[in-house]
Amino acid sequence: MDLLQRGINAAQDVRVVGAVTTDLTREACRRHQLRGPEAVVLGRALTAAALLATLTKNDDERVLLQIRGTGPLGRILADAHGDGTVRGCFGERPAVLETFHAAAAGRSIAAWVGASGQMTVTRDLGLEKQYQGIVELQSGEIDADLERYLLESEQLPSILACEVLLDTHEQVYKAAGVLCQTFPGADAAVLDEPRNRLRSIEFPRFLMLDRSPEDLMGFALGGASFIASAGQALRFHCNCGPERAKSVVSALGADDIVKLADEQPQTEVRCSFCGETYVLTRDDLLALAEHLRRNRS
Repeated sequence: MDLLQRGINAAQDVRVVGAVTTDLTREACRRHQLRGPEAVVLGRALTAAALLATLTKNDDERVLLQIRGTGPLGRILADAHGDGTVRGCFGERPAVLETFHAAAAGRSIAAWVGASGQMTVTRDLGLEKQYQGIVELQSGEIDADLERYLLESEQLPSILACEVLLDTHEQVYKAAGVLCQTFPGADAAVLDEPRNRLRSIEFPRFLMLDRSPEDLMGFALGGASFIASAGQALRFHCNCGPERAKSVVSALGADDIVKLADEQPQTEVRCSFCGETYVLTRDDLLALAEHLRRNRS
């Protein structure tokens, strides 16, 4: 089961979060039929969003991560909620990429994301206004560019490391991530050693075996003692459904919906986030058009 845990080091100057995201990453890739670099990139984005959502104390808070790089994968979306639910997708289906060999590719994903473009982080606190921050991509590495966002936009010195390991069939074997941040007033240099460990080749090697969030936190802190909170389950979940499908079709307007109903016996609406398809019959469309007209008058 995927799990996230928060912790505080013994010196109480570093906040650390560890997350195992293997199952939710596998589910997202299964739904979108992804493997190789596509699976690695989306898995890292999902893991990063899940870790960012821990900055809230409200289960209803939502963090939407949107990356528009110049690489072949185009727009990447990851949506995480404070209750541990996560979903994600590519804005458009990426073109078929070259054969990807996990053992030879190294850890960099910049070639697929692109080393220029924009990353947008939207925080929905359930209030009237959303908070949105934008940072220019400089490395094409999702976690490294998000580190810079956290420092520049939220004034939080941070380390963010997200990994997705593939098996010999280029499918998800392990996925996990760690977020470390200083507390107000702490020297940012306390993050130097955790950064060196999490950026080293030892981190993916460490993930080859089954690891818990506490194991991940311990690795980041170099074995130093820490206090961990109760774990929170993580899972892939999409809040789409038949009513949301109708809401999407409603944007056409009543007249166009009637035309659509006359053209075909049923209409399919596919959710980009999870790949689920919802079927609206001709009667469904006519009832929706009538509902829109009544509300308009």
